[in-house]
Amino acid sequence: MPRYRVARLILPEHPLHGQSVDIVQEEGVAPRIEAPSQTALNADAGDKDLSHATAFAGWWDLQVDFRDPGTERAEGINRGLLVSAQGGFSRVAPVASTQPCRDQPSDISALQQRSANHVTGILPVATLTAQRQGIKLTEAHAMVQAGAIGFSDDTPIERPELLRRALEYLAPLGRPVFSEAHDPAFQPGGMLHEGAVSTRLGLPGMSVESELLRLRRDLDILHYTGGHLHIPVITSAAGLDVIRSAKAQGLGVTCGTTVHHLCWTDEDLDGFNSDLKLSRPLRTSEDRSALRAAALDGTLDVVVSDHRPRTPEEHNVDFVMVLPGVSGLHAVGPVLFGALCDHGASEETAMLALHALLGAGPRRALGEPALSTTANHGGPEEFTFFSEKGTLLKSASKSPNSLYQEGDTGTKGGVVGVVTPRGAHWN
Repeated sequence: MPRYRVARLILPEHPLHGQSVDIVQEEGVAPRIEAPSQTALNADAGDKDLSHATAFAGWWDLQVDFRDPGTERAEGINRGLLVSAQGGFSRVAPVASTQPCRDQPSDISALQQRSANHVTGILPVATLTAQRQGIKLTEAHAMVQAGAIGFSDDTPIERPELLRRALEYLAPLGRPVFSEAHDPAFQPGGMLHEGAVSTRLGLPGMSVESELLRLRRDLDILHYTGGHLHIPVITSAAGLDVIRSAKAQGLGVTCGTTVHHLCWTDEDLDGFNSDLKLSRPLRTSEDRSALRAAALDGTLDVVVSDHRPRTPEEHNVDFVMVLPGVSGLHAVGPVLFGALCDHGASEETAMLALHALLGAGPRRALGEPALSTTANHGGPEEFTFFSEKGTLLKSASKSPNSLYQEGDTGTKGGVVGVVTPRGAHWN
């Protein structure tokens, strides 16, 4: 029965928030929170002195791609879940845009079975439409019964009528519809933010308007239907203004951004830097600043890794041919913490934001029960340990497009480990 003693607990929902605690792990059951024992720790029994670390409710990442099935050699489920644990995530949600895609209840069950013996668990996302064709909705009720926590084609929803039916159908099931805020028909072929950098490079751009067109349309439909709409990635200050307005109206919308959008800008693509080519483009420093502020004021509900591992053939080619995406699942905590501190947040404020964006927010975005507020319950079932004095470690990913490297400037702190009822992983 290992006991992990930490400097403090960041869990505003719990009576021991802000205090030093022991996390006690028993095999096969949820770890529990206790006031520090007067008994000395016993390393032979697996106890750990983590007096340099802070404990959080287990972090969840709502957008990762392990390319499995389809292109498993780029990452695969087993390797992907190892990288997830290294990044401190107790659960991750792989996108459903695999080959074949997850559009059957059996696909959801198989995914859960494959992850059963890993420290990091799976949050199964099902495709919204059969074969991701954007025509016919999948059998949502059966998918939810199999364990699906949300529905996404991992692409913009083109047909307004399809989004309307999806929101109406899924509302009673308590599951969100994921919709990409991007209109691909507005500026087809765009490769990066439309601005000075795209002009210098002579490449077609994607303007903020391409985000706003689809975002406003989808929120108008949500206003008509009700239900729960989740926008996985917002990239612009203007997009955040639209989200704030929708939330002020009481619409059931949640949203996120990627950790990359909090760290980099389109200026970092100058010189054809293909490492930062993303499907939802990096924008200006003003947009980045607005996203950081939104991460602190609660406008953003989640921050995701948008982990997209690539094969060498997909990455080591000309900028125009590079498949968009960054392999950064291992670095989310240190990059996010560093970005918020760089924005001017105190370490304490940034720590609370980590809880909101990686712990409470993802659970809220999926319609999951709120974290425990009662002392006798003991708290969440999963814990992430992070140290503001730690450092970013080398990624366990085998992908060549792992952007964040050990000791990178801009990162701050490091993940110590993660504990779940399925076991523990220590860096």
